[in-house]
Amino acid sequence: MSRLSVLGGVQRRVGTPCARAAFAVLAATPASAAAWPLAAPEPAAPPTAAAEPAVTATVTAPAVVAEPESPPTPTAALPPATTPPAEPEEKAESEDKESIAKIAFHGAMEVYYAYNFNRPSNNYTNWRWYDHRHNLLGLQGLWFAPEWQVGPVSGHFQLQLGVLAELFWYSERTIEEDVLWRLLQEATIEWKTPWRRLSLEGGIFNVPFGPEWNLAYKNWNWSTSNLFALMPYQLTGFRLNLDLGKGWIARLGVYNGWDRIVRDNNKQKAVMGAIEWTDPKDEENYFVAEYMVGNERDADDARGRAPRHVFDVYGQWHMARPFSLRAHTFSGVDAQRGVYDGWLGLALFAKVDLHRWFAIAARGDYVHTFAATENLFHADVLEDPNTTTKLGSGTLTFDFHPPGNVSLRLEARHDTATFPLFYRGSVPLYDPMDPQSWRPTARSQTTLLAGMTAWF
Repeated sequence: MSRLSVLGGVQRRVGTPCARAAFAVLAATPASAAAWPLAAPEPAAPPTAAAEPAVTATVTAPAVVAEPESPPTPTAALPPATTPPAEPEEKAESEDKESIAKIAFHGAMEVYYAYNFNRPSNNYTNWRWYDHRHNLLGLQGLWFAPEWQVGPVSGHFQLQLGVLAELFWYSERTIEEDVLWRLLQEATIEWKTPWRRLSLEGGIFNVPFGPEWNLAYKNWNWSTSNLFALMPYQLTGFRLNLDLGKGWIARLGVYNGWDRIVRDNNKQKAVMGAIEWTDPKDEENYFVAEYMVGNERDADDARGRAPRHVFDVYGQWHMARPFSLRAHTFSGVDAQRGVYDGWLGLALFAKVDLHRWFAIAARGDYVHTFAATENLFHADVLEDPNTTTKLGSGTLTFDFHPPGNVSLRLEARHDTATFPLFYRGSVPLYDPMDPQSWRPTARSQTTLLAGMTAWF
């Protein structure tokens, strides 16, 4: 981290003519002469004394010479001419501290190789997000994130390259023609109000739900759960944060629709409230509950408005060393005239730190959808969009993380569904004219992955 500061100058103050005249009057009286014997001017006297005859004559009076004793030096009673007052300096230092800019840089890089035992001809592992390439060495992601803070204002943005950027671009259907937006993962500013418990944030918020991140090194597993696949990548808007004390924080936000950055698909906004708790004694223990409501259908959708209600609850418990547990539930429903399209997702995580360099993590997840829409399992992969679909997966991850910001992982995963959602062997096309309109042919898939990530 680098710091930039500008230091102000220190003011200087000298004795005034009034002060010097008062000193001369005191020296002219016998009592003053007895108390202030100045037979000879001291070398440290201000040069202005010679320019004022009245003062010089008084200082050299015979009454002053008559007293040989050595009482306290009179210059101690004079106002110090060269000592700067403390208050202006302290004020200047306080102002300088408020203007100090703190800058930090963070980043990460992740590469992997994955093998799908279904051996799909399109080399694509369906319903896997950042690790969806089969039998290919891939750059999952490259991130660079500057951060800055000046007084009560802070901000940051995060840039991305690799497979991750491709998926972010695909999620924002309204700006497919603009390549630059796929490079921006997150960008926010925050202002801590004079009431320190309250802050205001605005911008593009990344991964607004759940305990998982799109950076592998921040997760226990390399791949993300199927619950993560149902969430929006980004939300754009504002939110208020209120520190309630004892580890509790309340949040209230207003956003565009899911993955809507530069254009909203309708005139309605989404509102989200959240309550969070972090154990003051152990930050590894936390709990989060979130609720969001807003219309996610296009303005010209023939079906009309359908408010989407989303419930997100997750927490983590750092048990007695070396065990840690995590649980997550994510559900939602699009409600319209008694017709409900929605989903329910559950995920359980467990991690054992066998050594300070080595850990094993396991995860199981389950997703149940009813009357699935294009916002969930994408209607184009289902023969009947109203089909009730169940999807689950089991994942085991071995994590080797020696000293230094590096992690080497080996992961095995199995996915299964009640409806064909995966690819196996020779993958047919929906449309021969569209080389990426693949038709799922398998209800399960098993993959093996080796990955390396480093960060700073």
